[in-house]
Amino acid sequence: MQHHQPPPDQAMADHPRTYSDPELRAYAEEHAEDILDSVVHYMPLILPAMAALLIFMLAFIAVVMA
Repeated sequence: MQHHQPPPDQAMADHPRTYSDPELRAYAEEHAEDILDSVVHYMPLILPAMAALLIFMLAFIAVVMA
């Protein structure tokens, strides 16, 4: 039995902007958003907070083990 479909990378290379479902195309054009761009704005707050939490947890573990 032979496959008639091209591999996924070749199939997408031929028509990278076409959608078989028009509703999917409308959704992709309206709501497409880069996830990284939405998270980058929170990094100056989240990274120091997570670092402080990590230091607190490590100190707590050291006190409990002592």
